[in-house]
Amino acid sequence: MSYKVAEAKEEHGQAILKLAYEDPVLNALLLYDWLVLRRERPSACDFYVALEALSGRIAAACVVYHDKGFDSIIFCGSGEAVKAIIEAIEPEKALMPRVLPEELNAILGILGNRLTSVYNVFLMTCSPEDFRPVIKHPVVQLGPEHAELFWRFCVEELGREMGLEEARERLAEQDKPVFAIIKGGRIVSSALIYASLPEVSLLGGVFTVPELRGRGLATSVTSRATQAALERSDLAALIVREENEPALKVYRKLGYRVYKRLRWLNIGVDIRP
Repeated sequence: MSYKVAEAKEEHGQAILKLAYEDPVLNALLLYDWLVLRRERPSACDFYVALEALSGRIAAACVVYHDKGFDSIIFCGSGEAVKAIIEAIEPEKALMPRVLPEELNAILGILGNRLTSVYNVFLMTCSPEDFRPVIKHPVVQLGPEHAELFWRFCVEELGREMGLEEARERLAEQDKPVFAIIKGGRIVSSALIYASLPEVSLLGGVFTVPELRGRGLATSVTSRATQAALERSDLAALIVREENEPALKVYRKLGYRVYKRLRWLNIGVDIRP
């Protein structure tokens, strides 16, 4: 089967959604970017489709989200069609955070020694029935008034490039709440929701400063973020490295279960999940 790779247009929307909704948890970011982000921030991402040469049927879809200094690539569809898209877009500095094990060989065949690193990760989900919150510390939902604290946390603790005004704008996004524990005039633990659909909300950014780990802060802040996610969606979900036992212990304690075993691929960068 041969494929034509093209930039996605509005007319492709129904076919893209049909493919992605075959597994809305696995494909949540692609769905969110198509349904929400491309309308709010059209320059933030590019969409591609692989069309069967004879029938014109869309066999795969892909979003390339442009972050600072690298791209994030999410795709769904048949393996051969996905392979055609990856060959066409030729990523140089990118991460692929949700590659199924059965897709790995095809991607390795395309990218070869361009891969910087590969991590084994779990995609985990938590339902309202399974959720067991444990909140033993005061957790705050950050707002623009916390911009300076958040900015310092991102720069000094997370090593991210961010300006103060960017921090303020980020905290003004009500659909992407950031939760934190504040001690001694600084943020010491955080978790956030970075995408929400009726089916699932995605959590990330779970971090506690090294000197305060092991005291239940991550449990409290992840509990609050999960609570907010389940107020918005049927499920909460997150990605975690298989060998990150401290994080897995927290997530399992709260009711998260493994949904899929995936690979996280880095191309030209090395960003740890």
